Amino acid sequence: MKTINLLTLPDNRQLAYAEYGSPDGYPLLYCHGGGSSRLEPLLLGDEVFSRLGLRVIVPDRPGIGQSDFQAKRGFSDWVKDVEILADELRLDKFSVLGISAGGGYAAACAAKIPERLRAVVIASGAWQMDTIDKLPRGSRWSSTLMKQFPLLYRGLLKVMQRSLNNSPEKLLASFKPKLPSSDYAVLASPGRMEAYRQAAIEALRSGTRGPVWDVQLCLRKWDFSLDEIQMPITLFYGEQDKNVPLDVAKQIAASLPKARLRIFPDEGHISVAVNQIEAIAKVLVDG
Repeated sequence: MKTINLLTLPDNRQLAYAEYGSPDGYPLLYCHGGGSSRLEPLLLGDEVFSRLGLRVIVPDRPGIGQSDFQAKRGFSDWVKDVEILADELRLDKFSVLGISAGGGYAAACAAKIPERLRAVVIASGAWQMDTIDKLPRGSRWSSTLMKQFPLLYRGLLKVMQRSLNNSPEKLLASFKPKLPSSDYAVLASPGRMEAYRQAAIEALRSGTRGPVWDVQLCLRKWDFSLDEIQMPITLFYGEQDKNVPLDVAKQIAASLPKARLRIFPDEGHISVAVNQIEAIAKVLVDG
């Protein structure tokens, strides 16, 4: 495991990435969730990826963690960064996993570089702006805030950033009323809340501009068409997910020509990727 590697891109931006699992394992490009960073896989632990035979590569997206901000970027710009990173690491074929707000980035890879991909999985994936009306009231409110009042949302993120200074126990207690039992159980496991806290702290290392832009991309018209996606994408969703309800998952599946939707009645937004990692890994390796 090496949580900080730095790559200088052709435009002189710095791209930071972490690696987990087995150096000789099957390569997986991991697209972290919104408000998170390259440290997100610590929720699962390095030993899990090693056991599953995976080499997990997790870049910080621009303006997040230790990756430099990229003005006016879209999803397709991210694919270019992925290609450069894959070339640098001498990866011919690899798989892609998108978690939550990383779903759009995984979809962009499926659209733009299918010839380099073995498999794509999206777990608890957020989606395009036309799914917002199906979100819970609180999520609709925050989405509207992000889209129409980005400066106000940046202020809210700064308040949230200060809350990350609390102990893992205090943070977990504050989350409990908002989380389904499955997600709470995952975060209550030893070490997991601290891993969640560190990934969130790292996301805001360079300020709020990058994380806000990152999430706002889901609220705008995407710079690629879903019709471009002709390879299979497997979707993993939990019925207890309060962030991305089942109706949204079904709409996502209907929008993709070769989607395979897997629904888990006892899982939530966070727990599905943690508890179902073996099933996810099987798809990523076997295609």
